[in-house]
Amino acid sequence: MSKRFRIAFSFAGEKRNFVAQVAAILAERFGEDKILYDKYHEAEFSRSDLALYLPPFYHNESDLVVAVLCKDYKTKEWPGLEWNAIYGLLKKREQREVMLCRFDRVEGEGLYGLAGFTDLDHRSPSAVAALILQRLALNEGNPRDHYIRNAPIGPDWPEVAPSLDWPVADHSEARSAFAQLITRNAPFRILPIYGGSETGKSHLSKQFLGNSFKINGLSRGRFDFKGSSDMDAELRDFAERLKVDVPAVRSGVSAQLANIFASLEATARPTLLIFDTFELSGEAERWVKENLLLSAISALWLRVIIVGQRVPARPGEPWAGVSSPPIELRPPTADEWFEYGQSHRPGLTLEFVRQAHKYSGGKSSVLNQLFGPAA
Repeated sequence: MSKRFRIAFSFAGEKRNFVAQVAAILAERFGEDKILYDKYHEAEFSRSDLALYLPPFYHNESDLVVAVLCKDYKTKEWPGLEWNAIYGLLKKREQREVMLCRFDRVEGEGLYGLAGFTDLDHRSPSAVAALILQRLALNEGNPRDHYIRNAPIGPDWPEVAPSLDWPVADHSEARSAFAQLITRNAPFRILPIYGGSETGKSHLSKQFLGNSFKINGLSRGRFDFKGSSDMDAELRDFAERLKVDVPAVRSGVSAQLANIFASLEATARPTLLIFDTFELSGEAERWVKENLLLSAISALWLRVIIVGQRVPARPGEPWAGVSSPPIELRPPTADEWFEYGQSHRPGLTLEFVRQAHKYSGGKSSVLNQLFGPAA
């Protein structure tokens, strides 16, 4: 017999703002009527016997109870009443129905330091919502990404790619692969692109990002591992472009990227992630290969482009089946730069382009300034 609520929250008022954000994300998934959060049921809960009316919902009518403990939790009247019902579930060995979360590393009354907690101090509301969805799925015997994979929220990828702009010479194979990648029935969800220095990799990755704005409702972000002297600032910008919570800065690049990705998982909207200069990813390389690319196997909402002088190798990897073969960029020829430049520089001659190509050593950064769109 199904229970009334999918998820029930117990929390102290000091953490209302945080819990409200988590509840809102989950309500997108299941509807407000399936989330036990007091503001979603104000008319029903405006009653004189609420102290008796409310605890049975935690004890008998919720698939998963999320207890958000903090320093003030046990001193407040309402959380205290709710905790009695929650603790009753724990004593009945119904531990899987309770997800213990905490701020300030507090311990729940009567647990004697034996319980496992999800620490919230440095997690965003979106990341916590993703963890709750995973726990609910696992409780039901489903894969942890069940609710993300099977119930995406919001718009979908387009059936066909929109008309794309390519103000860059050649790279036709990479451009064609990108056009396939951003469609609903894409034959792959990971696009690795590699090449030597001055082959136009970064310029191309920026064009991927620019063209992605033609898809309505898409979350998109480009992160360059070359970055700057302030990698935390780069990560903040990346999160802001993706419209997710900015991660805590007191952690490494991998941890911050993981937090950003957890926020994206919580809503599972169509998302394009572009990573440039992968050869400089350092400690984040392991997270990319062992977490992000593995997620792409089942995450139909996700597309990943990895660009660099070196990209993750496919042979034998679990995610190989959802990855395009790596595409190697080569420097465009003088004739290709001439074809490209004619639309931007009327009167351009092939002889001039060949001379410029020769004296620049074929460097894409130089030739694009000479023959690309005027600044």
